[in-house]
Amino acid sequence: MSDLTDVASELYGRPPGEFTAARNDRARQLRTAGDAELAAAVKALPKPSAAAWLVNTMVRHLGEPVAGLLELGATLRQAQDDLDAARLKQLNKDRRALVAAVVRQGSALAADHGQKVSAAVAGQVEATLNAAMTDAGAAAALRTGLLVEAMTASGLGPADLDGVLAVPEAMGELSPAPPTRRKKGKKSEGSKRTTGKAAGPDEDERAARDERAARAATAKAQEELEAAETRAVRADDALAEADAAVQELEANELRLRSELEELRRQMHEREHELDRNERALTKAEKERSTARRRAEDATARADVARGELDRLRGPRAR
Repeated sequence: MSDLTDVASELYGRPPGEFTAARNDRARQLRTAGDAELAAAVKALPKPSAAAWLVNTMVRHLGEPVAGLLELGATLRQAQDDLDAARLKQLNKDRRALVAAVVRQGSALAADHGQKVSAAVAGQVEATLNAAMTDAGAAAALRTGLLVEAMTASGLGPADLDGVLAVPEAMGELSPAPPTRRKKGKKSEGSKRTTGKAAGPDEDERAARDERAARAATAKAQEELEAAETRAVRADDALAEADAAVQELEANELRLRSELEELRRQMHEREHELDRNERALTKAEKERSTARRRAEDATARADVARGELDRLRGPRAR
């Protein structure tokens, strides 16, 4: 599968808009070269989601921030195994700050590649980074740079990696050796006694039961914290969207008010123009009436003069 991993590494480093065409071209080249099996495997590679593409791109271009994030995740998991509550509290605070910073860097990186990161995609990227910090398997999957879907993890439990990798076999090459866990042994009351007797089975069972209960309580508290942080992020996103909507509506209101003022100004001018036209019309109608009377008088006088002329001409004509 190393050949498929190499091809996938090249394809999943491309911008989202180029992936499908590049994948199909590569599969066609392999088929032409006679490698039908690899061609079919390449053709079956799924296009990554927007969040998966961004995380893959961050792995390729933000090496130090991503490595630092995964290193802090390993430290966090060790503190969890040690049941070190005080250290876990500080490490979780550091984790939140670091994840937020890396997500911001990823958003800027996406902008450099001509891609806009929505609040939903940023949330999926954050969930993927958190999963990689809380689960060693998710960390190995992230390091491949071959994610096709975002990852999620519940508290400090294992992440669901089903279907998140283009080439699952690639993770084996990058998976770290199982970490050495420091065992936190508990001395029994018997070991403290001057008699030097070893702890009995009851004491060992109680110690193991207490440790399991402490682990469960810590895991539950961590899960509740993760859920609260997720709700806070979603609330912040909703607030940002609401702010943007308000700003857009306020800008639209200003535009409409400006247009309305312009229309009112034009209406005021038209009213004055109409008033002037009405006064001119009244005057013109009066002048027309006067002109009509004068024309009628002149016509009547002309008729009288014509009759008088005809009368004077009459005897001569006879």
